[in-house]
Parts: sequence; C-alpha cells; structure tokens
Amino acid sequence: MKRANEILKTVKSRPYFKSIQKHSCYNRLLEFLPPRFQKAIAFFYIKNNTLFGALSHPGFKNELNYNKDLLKELLKQISSVEIECKELFYCVENIVFFTSKHHTPPPLIVSTSIPKYRELAKGEFKILAKDEELASIFSKIKKDIIANAQD
Repeated sequence: MKRANEILKTVKSRPYFKSIQKHSCYNRLLEFLPPRFQKAIAFFYIKNNTLFGALSHPGFKNELNYNKDLLKELLKQISSVEIECKELFYCVENIVFFTSKHHTPPPLIVSTSIPKYRELAKGEFKILAKDEELASIFSKIKKDIIANAQD
C-alpha cells in the first residue's frame, strides 16, 4: 500500500497540477528563510527568469534587498536538495521585492465575552463614617456587593 506522501508526489508530478508543485517549492523556500523574513514575505512567483517576492509591509523592502545574496544561495541549496524544485529555481537570475496591496493579514481574533467572576465579598461590614454623604456612598457599595454576591 502506498503512503500518503508517495501519492501526493505522483499527483504533483502530473502536468495539470504543476501549479501545486510550484507553490510547494515556494513554501519550501519560505521554510528555509529566517523567521523575520518569513513574516515579511506574503508570496513568491517567477516571471521572465526573475523571482518576485511580495512583501506584507514596506519596511522590509530595504532589509530584503540587502540580503538578496542569502536568497540566491538558498535557491541553489534548495535546487540541489529538492529535485522537484530544481527546474523551477534553476532559471532564476534576478530577485525583486515589492510591497503587495493584495496581501491580507490574518484575521485578529477578538473575544466579545465579558469575563464574569463570582463575588468573594459578602457585604458584611459596619459603616462607621460620620459624614452622611460618605455613609450613603458606603451603603450603596454595600448594596451592590450584596446584589453581586446573589448572582
């Protein structure tokens, strides 16, 4: 019985699934990059022997332009290790980075629930304030504590 990775390799090798093979090679390239560059690059594509890297933020452009040699070296290493990616990365002569306006950041998860806590106080205290205004504020606090303790 064939294993799952063998089945996937045969499917990816079919001519009409070449785009899947390309995307897996691009993802492989992203895996080899340092974590700060992985966050910076939204996607890759190759056109006219040029590897284009879409950036998620314009601040990364200068940093990645300085590290093009690192990327070219990674392309050579991936080509030697990954046989499927060799023909894709073999023709790359130039690397260009641009800021993508089509990159969608991952959605932020916002919790809408308000945490409810059980009231630990029982509202059993004496009001010793001599000022009537302070005494009324303390009595209001005492009523609120008793009401929260019953919920």
